Amino acid sequence: MPLEHFMVAYNRVAWLAYWSPIFEALRSQCLNPCREIRHQAVSCLQNSLLSPELASSDHQEWTAIFGEVLFPLISRLLRPEIYQTDPIGMSDTRVQAANLLCKIFLHYLVLLSEWDGMLDLWLRILDIMDRLMNSGQGDNLEEAVPESLKNILLVMADGGFIEPPSKGQPSTKLWEETCKRVDRFLPNLIAEIFPQINATDPEPEPPSSDKGAVSESVDSQRTSAEQLAVARPKEGAEGATPLI
Repeated sequence: MPLEHFMVAYNRVAWLAYWSPIFEALRSQCLNPCREIRHQAVSCLQNSLLSPELASSDHQEWTAIFGEVLFPLISRLLRPEIYQTDPIGMSDTRVQAANLLCKIFLHYLVLLSEWDGMLDLWLRILDIMDRLMNSGQGDNLEEAVPESLKNILLVMADGGFIEPPSKGQPSTKLWEETCKRVDRFLPNLIAEIFPQINATDPEPEPPSSDKGAVSESVDSQRTSAEQLAVARPKEGAEGATPLI
């Protein structure tokens, strides 16, 4: 077996045998009715997801932390029966989960940008943020979600991962899909972060030297016309034949 194929198989086995059971156990405790246990579980889950041994550009099994860990966790937190186990404390847990999702995405942003599934993952994150913000149960997510999303977009823009179309340049699919999806639940956020997309360029004014040249030309023509008007009567008077 070639070394490359062996490493792929090894990484897949390592994920299934070691990482996946750990994340599954922590994820289940993040739903525990006991507030203190949930808080500790979220903290441990974050530390595990940020482990430097987890992710590598040599394999992509680690991308399952979104589809197999974070997305299922938030989906369960949004269930009414889970919320009712601790209505007051579960609001804070939802905020923690939203912040965790954003933090993990930014932590692996460079590696994710080299992955073919980056766009689909990003759009699914936006869907999750939409659901969190509009859960309609009076928690703090209406404030936490816009701030977290704003932070993500600013980091992505600073790193060159997303940028508004420049003059004469077509927009990227990532930009178009992001604007379309964010506008559904935060219609003013894109304009707030990227005010230049609504700015219109003023009409260019002629250079000051051109203004002076135009003014000078008008004055010259006016002077020539006046001189001609004065000269013509004189010529007519001297060359005219006297009437008898």
